[in-house]
Amino acid sequence: METRISVDGRITPPGEAVVPALDRGFLYGDSVYEVIWWHRGVLIQRAEHLGRLRRSATHVYMQITLTDEELLAAVDATVEATGATEDEDAYVRLVVTRGTGTLGLAVEPEERHCVVVVVAPANRPDAERWERGLTMIVGHRRRNPRMALDPQAKTGNYLNNVLALHEARLAGVDDAIMLNEAGEVTEATTANVYAIRAGRLLTPGLEAGILEGTTRGRILSLCEAHGLEAGEGVLRRGDLGAADELFVSSSVKGILPVVAVDGQPVARCSRRISLQMQ
Repeated sequence: METRISVDGRITPPGEAVVPALDRGFLYGDSVYEVIWWHRGVLIQRAEHLGRLRRSATHVYMQITLTDEELLAAVDATVEATGATEDEDAYVRLVVTRGTGTLGLAVEPEERHCVVVVVAPANRPDAERWERGLTMIVGHRRRNPRMALDPQAKTGNYLNNVLALHEARLAGVDDAIMLNEAGEVTEATTANVYAIRAGRLLTPGLEAGILEGTTRGRILSLCEAHGLEAGEGVLRRGDLGAADELFVSSSVKGILPVVAVDGQPVARCSRRISLQMQ
């Protein structure tokens, strides 16, 4: 398959895709988006992703006027243009910006959405990558406070995460775990975080300031179905070092074990529960 991008219905290779210079998504990160896994010819958890897209829009006072059918039609057309077969996995990024307007911060009611769809090879982690696992740091940069820009809103204003990931890469590791202002674990830069100790899975609650991941919801449901003890709660930095197992999850990457945090190996790193989730 080849990467293709649709901008308001115009589908092109990446180098030919353009948005207006005055688009608010470009100027201010004034947009919402979803990343969806296209697998065996279908969008995985598409209803959950579209629902979260609209909830994100509500958080930033945006009213998405397009129907779900119109958004899905834009995705389907872009996927078709890539030439992807049902044997391939695709990364789908659906972006809705507030549109163009006059230069300035004020939101104007006449603005019209710009819809961007990016479809590319998913490059999901292979068995070797899963076996190697992730190395992480607890970053110095804190997660955006909920009262400033609630992380439950998946917006194009992503510099907080970009800088945290850059900090991790400068430290020579794969990713960063971000704390909130209270010193509680929130999430990694593009994934939810889970700790397992004495057979119990714990993941930060929404009140910590996290994105309510669609895969996170599936994992908690699977734990319940398999009789595994799991729940939401407060995780602190020390809990990471005391964990028997750590892993992260996201829509396209799936589940990946964490093998070290701040240079210290995860206690046992048995991967028993994360393997069951695969």
